[in-house]
Amino acid sequence: MRWRRAFGQLVFPQCCCLCDGPLADPLAGPACPGCADCLRPLAVPACLKCGLFLAPSVPPGRCGECRARRRPFRMAVAAAPYEGAFRRALLELKFRRREVLAELLAKPAVSAFRRAPRDHDAGTAGAFPAAAVAVPVPFWRGRRRGFNQAELLARPVAREFGIPLVRGVLRRRSRPPQTLVSPSARRRNVRGAFRAGRLPERLAGRPLLLVDDVFTTGSTVEAAVRALIRAGAGPVDVLTVARAWTPAPR
Repeated sequence: MRWRRAFGQLVFPQCCCLCDGPLADPLAGPACPGCADCLRPLAVPACLKCGLFLAPSVPPGRCGECRARRRPFRMAVAAAPYEGAFRRALLELKFRRREVLAELLAKPAVSAFRRAPRDHDAGTAGAFPAAAVAVPVPFWRGRRRGFNQAELLARPVAREFGIPLVRGVLRRRSRPPQTLVSPSARRRNVRGAFRAGRLPERLAGRPLLLVDDVFTTGSTVEAAVRALIRAGAGPVDVLTVARAWTPAPR
């Protein structure tokens, strides 16, 4: 069914997935050239640790929250803020089954990760990830939706980096969606939500890349990273397509 939907969206699209304008060449992609051009990594300073976008006048370094507490991941990178064309594209992918948008959204994320600075003082330097892992969705939600948007994004990301995508390592218990939980309760909501099986022997102690669609408060990816480290992973980097502009109040 997934391949049939993707084929139908590719062969028979009439409008751009983002602006609903006509597509002159449907085979060139699911978005018109104008919308595709908007999906570029944001070239502004970001926190070296969590990827929070900072004002241009702020000197490079870690944000206040990363200085105040330890993060379980080595570094987190996002392509752009969760707004505008990126927000529209992610919503179309996630809720309207526009799976062909995953390839388009993975490109700016890959570009942002490649250019992200590695800093020894911030603890973000080290070996490149040996494999990619997608943040899972609860079983019932995946069955109802028909796919996991994080895995759709992780496939082209892994292919671009030339690393394998490891499936089935992380499992997620059913919890209320983070979007329905207050920011102050999100950390409690995902506590114990992830379980990781034993990693393949070739990946034990090796760095991994965790892929998700949006980094908001960081509660979800931090819980997933802790589960991977307990399972024997080395340092874990986080890559998302979008990032909330500011940390949500705790």
